[in-house]
Amino acid sequence: MSQSSLHDSIHTDPNSPEVLKQNVQIAIDHVARIQSLARNCLHGIQSAYQAGHSPAHTTGKYISSELAAITQALRTLAEFFRQTGVGAYPMPPSLESQSASSIPSTGQQLIDTTASEVQVLYERLKRIQESNAVAVNLLGATDTVSRAR
Repeated sequence: MSQSSLHDSIHTDPNSPEVLKQNVQIAIDHVARIQSLARNCLHGIQSAYQAGHSPAHTTGKYISSELAAITQALRTLAEFFRQTGVGAYPMPPSLESQSASSIPSTGQQLIDTTASEVQVLYERLKRIQESNAVAVNLLGATDTVSRAR
């Protein structure tokens, strides 16, 4: 590697369009690999009972190894997304990286959190409407006093 390209790679902005293009291409390569693995596994399962195919290719260790490869490829892709931010869609932390104290959110926890956030917004809107009513009453009282004169 030349000195200038080493210098450029050290100071490359991780948010630059060039880096994004490279990261998207890497993600596309990951997805193509996952798709290929999934097709191989699906083909093996679909052809399990066709004449001329060995059952060894569709049972036990073969399918387990294919599924393990797909799972590993998906984990690698998810980790790549987390590290690079490709797609800019937040991804939850992986189960392996969570400590015992951090339990993943359940549906009920999400519902409770959403309900409390809605309640806070409702209370804020209610205060705004009450403040508006006070302002209208004050303006109405001022208008009534000025008419009485």
